[in-house]
Amino acid sequence: MSSFMVVAIDFGTAYSGYCFCVKDRIENIRSVFWGMEHGHRSPKTPTCILFNEHEEFISFGYDAMMKYNRMTSTEALRYFFFENFKMDLYNKKITESLMISAKNGEPLPAMKVFSESLRYLKDHALGTIKESTCGRQFIASDVTWVLTVPAIWDSKAKQFMRLAATRAGLVSEMSSENLILALEPEAASVWCKQLPREGFVAEGGDQEKLQDTPGTQYIVVDCGGKILVVWHK
Repeated sequence: MSSFMVVAIDFGTAYSGYCFCVKDRIENIRSVFWGMEHGHRSPKTPTCILFNEHEEFISFGYDAMMKYNRMTSTEALRYFFFENFKMDLYNKKITESLMISAKNGEPLPAMKVFSESLRYLKDHALGTIKESTCGRQFIASDVTWVLTVPAIWDSKAKQFMRLAATRAGLVSEMSSENLILALEPEAASVWCKQLPREGFVAEGGDQEKLQDTPGTQYIVVDCGGKILVVWHK
């Protein structure tokens, strides 16, 4: 199925976010800022999610963190709060019934935690696109979704994320061409190639890009929560 927009979701261990553009027009990539209602202005929001005592989704990101932090200790024990949960898929026996523990010590299905997180990011992205296109309504099938995954994950963990994305409604079936899993270091490397060769500072459109200068060497190091780029000629 053809799509009109591309939304790339960076689902991180500590922070998550997304950017979007009209397909084949990468020169106009747009992103969003998070947490401004809480006094922040960040390109990403904390990867945390809150469910109530009935295991129903409440909120994600800064909203989830602020609501949880304002609870009394007694109230917090009734709620399911998850943060830094992405790496619960690393070096584990991955099944659809995998359970992970919330801050209160009680477990929920990992599939529910991941799929509801992705559902929130999907809905937020579609809402942002609508605001950016004068109210034009887009649905998930109008979008090619790119979802980042760690390179160290095994195939079962990556398949789990594909299933979670399907359950979240990004695509209707796991084999859909509208869902692309991108390895985090490879995505960072592709972006670096679009930056100016001198200093990686993206200012001034007349500078020579890294991809146009054969022989330049660089290293992309994933430090967890941040991408550190070290380069040399």
